[in-house]
Amino acid sequence: MNDHLRDWLANAAVDRRQLVADAAKTTVGHLWQLAGGHRKASAELAERLQDASDGEITIAGLRPDLVELAHKVLRGAA
Repeated sequence: MNDHLRDWLANAAVDRRQLVADAAKTTVGHLWQLAGGHRKASAELAERLQDASDGEITIAGLRPDLVELAHKVLRGAA
């Protein structure tokens, strides 16, 4: 389950949900599947959702594993 996305969906107006889903090239139904843990957002979708929601939905909130991976990569590059 993804509490970050579930909370956003529960608090966002119906038209806001649709606008964000459309801008991210997905559906509101897919967002509910992600929130329920039935699917996992790709890195690309997480980025599109962050952009489409003006940061209300974050990559870190959707995919904390990507944040950990980015930190490892950056530490290795230093």
